[in-house]
Amino acid sequence: MTAARTLVWLAAFSLTGFVLRAQTAPDAQQPAIVVSGFEPFGGRDRNASWTLAAEIAKAFPREVRALQIPVVWGAPLTTINNTQPLPQVWIAFGEGTPEFQIEILAHNQRGSYPDNQQAKPATPDIVSAAAPVLKQQAQVRDLAAALTQAGFPTHVSQSAGRYLCEEMLYSLLYAQQQHPEALRLVLFIHVPTLQQSLPVSPEKQGDPAPRRKVDAELLQVFGRQLFASLRTLGMLPLKQ
Repeated sequence: MTAARTLVWLAAFSLTGFVLRAQTAPDAQQPAIVVSGFEPFGGRDRNASWTLAAEIAKAFPREVRALQIPVVWGAPLTTINNTQPLPQVWIAFGEGTPEFQIEILAHNQRGSYPDNQQAKPATPDIVSAAAPVLKQQAQVRDLAAALTQAGFPTHVSQSAGRYLCEEMLYSLLYAQQQHPEALRLVLFIHVPTLQQSLPVSPEKQGDPAPRRKVDAELLQVFGRQLFASLRTLGMLPLKQ
């Protein structure tokens, strides 16, 4: 690794003490898109959301930077605030749903669950004196339909779970309100866990869709399709 690339890597780590790992673009220009996933939790050694984020960053290295978010109360907003400059697009992923699920509603309220540090939330709200509910402003139903048509069953959800996933969505929507000139699009998408069985192609002539296990290869294909659908719908910036 050259000295210049070493400095870029160290700079990425210095953005925030909460960010455990980051992938940076090979050139000096800040990527216009951030994708994020969570570290493993619940006794698992991997998290499908981080696998997906990392695969997208590998597929689009000049456009995308991947950040891993700790499963720690407060980490989502701290990570966002410490990411400078903010990107034009931030797509966050979480795991744990039977199908792909685009979340559109976030409550400013934490569930009373322990995080990866075995700590329950210090405060019941995510952002003090902020709106009790924030809603996704982007029209995502066409995106869900496009992904489903491409073979990845996806639906729109208004129940993000009252854990770190909902906190991530609320934090992104709140940050977008504070910085509308920067964060033009924020999304939160739940993905199935690794090794889960998932129907991955549309039904034909009434036959059940074939199923396959969720793995890094499948998630990379989903990530590419997600970006293709977002571009078709005019929701992503032009390629660098």
